[in-house]
Amino acid sequence: MQSPAASPQPGVRIRPAARVVLLDDRDRLLLLKIHDPSVTRGPNPIPAEFWLLVGGGVDEGETYEEAAAREVFEETGLRDVTIGRCVWTQEKLVSNPAGEVEMVLGRYFVGRVSGDVTVDFSGHEPLEVDVIRGFRWLTRDEVVELEARETVLPPGLGALLRDVLNGGPAEPISLTDPNHVTSV
Repeated sequence: MQSPAASPQPGVRIRPAARVVLLDDRDRLLLLKIHDPSVTRGPNPIPAEFWLLVGGGVDEGETYEEAAAREVFEETGLRDVTIGRCVWTQEKLVSNPAGEVEMVLGRYFVGRVSGDVTVDFSGHEPLEVDVIRGFRWLTRDEVVELEARETVLPPGLGALLRDVLNGGPAEPISLTDPNHVTSV
């Protein structure tokens, strides 16, 4: 999948993004703990503290899949990651750290790591150093428990993860669609 080039709304920058449902040999999911006050304002505000899948922006000329692999390495130091199929898509208006509104066109891919996994934050870019506060490997049940106490993105991740762990979905699900299933 190539990244889109043009904005559908005048004055709104398009930001293609790739995120990874990164699973280890025990089907535990890697989530990053984020602290970013910029997300508390704008078109879809959320609390400044939240948990998020690994990922980020797609660079010019890069595919979503290439961006997914690069972001996993930059954010975790993990190189031996298999990037698989796209399971979810999402279009969302957000406010970036500069306060500008962007349309994020997200694609979520399943990623797999095996063996002894050591997460290394030494490759973080300056913004990542400022906002990433930690990480956890969580089972699906632990994700559901975390969702009951804290903000986890995307919403309904526990239910979505259950489908992924069972081999689904057959086609990518749009998380933009308010009808996507989020019950656990």
